[in-house]
Amino acid sequence: MKKNKNNITEEQLKNQFAKKYLAYALSTITQRALPDVRDGLKPVHRRLIYAMHLLDLTSKSSFKKSARVVGDVIGKFHPHGDQSVYDALVRLAQDFSTKYPLINGQGNFGNIDGDNAAAMRYTETKLTEVSEFLLKDIGSETVNFRKTYDGELSEPTVLPAAFPNLLANGSSGIAVGMATNIPPHNLEEICSSIIHLNNHRDCSIRDLLKILKGPDFPTGGILNLDQKEMIKTYTTGRGFFELRAKYKVEDLSKGQYQVSISQIPYQVNKSKLIEKIADLIINKKNKLIDNVIDESDENIRVVIRPKNRNIDPVVLMNSLYQQTDLEIKFFLNMNVLNHKLEPKVMSIKEILYSFLKHRYIILEKKSKFALNKINIRLEILKGFLIAFKNLNNIIKIIRNSNNPKAELVKKYRFTENQVNAILDMKLRSLRKIEEKEIKEENSKLLNKKKLLMKLLSSKSLQKKEINKEMEDLILQFGNNSAYGLRKTVIEKFNRIESSELDEELKSTDPITAILLKTGFLKAKIGYSVCKVNADFSENEHLYVNGRKSDKFIFLSSFGKSYTLDGENLVFGSQKGKPFSSYFSLKENEEIVDSFLYKNNEKILLCSSNGYGFFINSDNLISNKKSGKKVFNIKKNDFLHSSVQIHKDQKYIFLLTKNKKENRASVISMKDIPTQEKGVGIILFKGKKVSLFALSTVSAKFEMLDNYTTPVKKSLNLKKFLIPRTKNGKIIKYNLFFSSLFRGYENNFKLIS
Repeated sequence: MKKNKNNITEEQLKNQFAKKYLAYALSTITQRALPDVRDGLKPVHRRLIYAMHLLDLTSKSSFKKSARVVGDVIGKFHPHGDQSVYDALVRLAQDFSTKYPLINGQGNFGNIDGDNAAAMRYTETKLTEVSEFLLKDIGSETVNFRKTYDGELSEPTVLPAAFPNLLANGSSGIAVGMATNIPPHNLEEICSSIIHLNNHRDCSIRDLLKILKGPDFPTGGILNLDQKEMIKTYTTGRGFFELRAKYKVEDLSKGQYQVSISQIPYQVNKSKLIEKIADLIINKKNKLIDNVIDESDENIRVVIRPKNRNIDPVVLMNSLYQQTDLEIKFFLNMNVLNHKLEPKVMSIKEILYSFLKHRYIILEKKSKFALNKINIRLEILKGFLIAFKNLNNIIKIIRNSNNPKAELVKKYRFTENQVNAILDMKLRSLRKIEEKEIKEENSKLLNKKKLLMKLLSSKSLQKKEINKEMEDLILQFGNNSAYGLRKTVIEKFNRIESSELDEELKSTDPITAILLKTGFLKAKIGYSVCKVNADFSENEHLYVNGRKSDKFIFLSSFGKSYTLDGENLVFGSQKGKPFSSYFSLKENEEIVDSFLYKNNEKILLCSSNGYGFFINSDNLISNKKSGKKVFNIKKNDFLHSSVQIHKDQKYIFLLTKNKKENRASVISMKDIPTQEKGVGIILFKGKKVSLFALSTVSAKFEMLDNYTTPVKKSLNLKKFLIPRTKNGKIIKYNLFFSSLFRGYENNFKLIS
C-alpha cells in the first residue's frame, strides 16, 4: 500500500475486496448472527432488553407502545431498519417461538399459523421476570459498557444473565460462512445440570445428559430417544434430533375413530401443514386419509379422519410422518461467541461451564461493588460518629469559619467523603436518636462486610451461592412453577419400515394394462374381461388386470424381464405409450408377455422353439430401465410365453403349430429344471414347429379356466400325455384354445 503525489492510497482491488469482505464477515458474526454464550443474546436482543430497562418497563410496570421501544433501540443503539428490530421483539414475545418469553406482549403478536403481528403502533410491551433476571445487578458494575454507534451513550457488551438463556430459549442465525441452531431446553434440567457441574467439575457429558434429558420445545412434541446419537450430538456440538407431533386416537360410534393432533413440531407452520395434508388427500397421494379438520382455538387441535375403521392409526400417522412436517429433523449447531467474542462450536459441557464461569465473575464483581459501597458508607458513618462526639465545636466551626471544610479536615482529620457528608447533613438530623441509628447501621454494615470478605476469599462459599441462585431459578421457573412441566416427551419412535409404508400408501384403484400389437402399452382405470378372441379389439394382444399398488412383470422376446409399478402407468391415452418410453429396449426387441408380480411364485418360461425352465417370480424383478436378462435365447428363437404353476398342477399342456397342422402334448413337470437364468431344456420336438400356446393340467388331467374351475369340455387330455422328446399329437384348433388359463388371475392373452 502506498500513496501517490495526490495523497491517494493505491492498492490492488482484490486486496481491498478481501479486506472489506473479511471486515463484513467478522461484523456479521460478532455483531449480528451469533449469540454470546454467556447471556445467549444477539446484539439486537440485548439492545431491546436494555432499552426497555432504561424505559423502566419492568414486569410490574404498565405497558408501552412497541413503536416507542423500537424507536429508542434504533435511535440510540441499533442503527438498522425498524421492521427487523420489531420482528426480533415480536419473536421474544411469542410463547410458541420462545420457551421462556423475554418480553410480555399485549395485542396481536402473530400465531403458529404464520399470521404476522399487528403493526408496532398497535401493540404494547414490557419486560418479563425472565428478562429481569438477565438484567439483575447490571447497575453494580458487573459488566463492561461500550460507546454506542454515535458515541453519545453507552451500552452493555453482555448482560449479567442470572438466567441461563442460551440453553433455555435456544438461538438460531446465519452468519458469513457459519451458522448456529440451538434448541430450547427445560430450565429445571439446565439448572440441575449447572449445579451438578459446579459440584463435579470433572463430570462427563454422559453424566450431564442423565440430568439434561434433551431439548424441550415450547410447542411440545415427541423427541426420538436415541441415547447414542444424543451423546454424540451434545459432545461434538453438531447433530440432529428427530421430532414428531403428539396425537391421540379418539373412539367414535360404530367402531370408527379419529386422530387428534395436539402438539406439532417446533417452528412448523400449522396452516401450511394442514394445506399439505389436504393436498395429499386431493391428489390421492395418501389413500389412508379421508379428511383433515382444523379445530384449534387457543390450543392446537387438528383432526385426521381415516378412510375406514380398519386402517391402523399407527400406520396412518407413520404415513403422515413420512409425507409431511408432522415429523422433522431439528439440526443442532452449537456455534456461539465465547467470552473473547470468538466463534466456536461448543459441547454441552463447554456451554454450561461458560455460563457457570460468567456467573462466578458476576458474583465476584457485584460482591466487590457492594463491598466498596459498604466501605464508603462505613467511612461516612465513622465521620458522623466523630461529629456527634464533637457536635458543638463542629457547629461553631461551620458558623464562624470562612473555610469550614478545610478547618474540619485539619482539626478532626476527616476524609473528603466524611467532611462532604457532614456539611450536607441537615440540622434536624442532629439528634441523639440519629446517633443511635448510625451506630446500628455501622454494626450491620460491618457484619455485611465481614460476610462479603469471607465470600470473596472462599471458593466453597461462592459455589454455594451459585448453587442457591440455580435453586431459586428452579423455584421460580421450574416444573412446579407457572411455566409447568417439560413439554416435549422423549420416547422411542414406533417406526414402520419405509418399504412397508410405501406399499400402504399406494393407491389400490383397479386398472388394466393392455399390450398392443403395435408395441405400445395402453392403461385404463377399471377391470376388463376378455374370455375369447372375439372380446379383443383390433390390435390388442394381452389384458392384465391389477391395481395401482401392484407391480407388473413384462417379458421380452430377447429373454429379458422388466418391472413397472402400476402407479407409473400412463392413463388416458387411446393409442397408448410405446414400451420404449418405459423401458430401454434394443432394436427389434418386443414385449411378448405380461403378468402381475406375486412373491415366491413358480413360473414356466418357454421359447418359440420349445426351450423352457421354471423360475421363481422373485428372480424376475428388475429395478433397472434396461431390464434383467433371465432367458438365454438361441439363434432364430425368441421367448414366447409363460405360465404360473399352482400346487395341484402336475403337467404342462403345449400347443404347437407349423404351416400344415396344430399339435398338442401333455408333459410331466418332473424333468423341467428350476433356474435363475439360462436356456432350460427342450419341451417339444418337431421340424419347423413353434409354440402356439401354454397351459397347465392337474393330476386328474383337468385344465382350469380360473384358479378352481375345470374347463367343461369333452377333450380327453390324457391321450396327449407323451414324453417331452416326442412330437405332439395332431389336434384341431377351436375356440376352446382362445380361453386357455395361464395361471395368472384376471390375465387374458390372445391366442393366435
